[in-house]
Amino acid sequence: MVTIVLGSSLAPDLTADPALSRIVTDGRGSLAFILGDTACRQRLLGTSIHWDRVLLAFEDGQAVGYAAFKHQLRGPFALRPQPFVREFGWLRGWLRFAAFCLSEFREWRYPFLLYGLRVNRTARQHGVGSALVQACCAQAAASGFKDVFLEVPLDNQRARELYLHNGFRLLRKRWVPWPPVRTMHRRAEPAL
Repeated sequence: MVTIVLGSSLAPDLTADPALSRIVTDGRGSLAFILGDTACRQRLLGTSIHWDRVLLAFEDGQAVGYAAFKHQLRGPFALRPQPFVREFGWLRGWLRFAAFCLSEFREWRYPFLLYGLRVNRTARQHGVGSALVQACCAQAAASGFKDVFLEVPLDNQRARELYLHNGFRLLRKRWVPWPPVRTMHRRAEPAL
């Protein structure tokens, strides 16, 4: 059985667990050219998670996935330059931090954005992804939003099928080719 909880509802000692934050930071792999490998992403972002913007999926007491969202100029990560400067040095750190901020800020045009979703390989095909999508849409509706948007990489057919299955529809193609994503949309109320 899958249980979905808002990260901020967990006890503070759980959200301080590096294994739990690793689940969330691993999901930024599309930005590896800015954020580095898995261990580097954990060092850069692991202590700056806004847990009130993260839904966690648990199966048999184990965290198996997450969905993160953005709204009201706040996403799942606090943007701070210090970890980037520590990791990459002053100049490269500031350049990578600026690139990360640009990638984050371009998404603020969406009132409510499903920012990221990831399910561990061992938990796929168990309904975890759909449960996270539905919980994210319910979170949007509970927060007063009528629409949920997301961006899906062009080469991720599995994710696109998950979102289509859960009531999202593809919006028209974008004029700019970067990043290589397609925008999807659905109403925040539960899918039929």
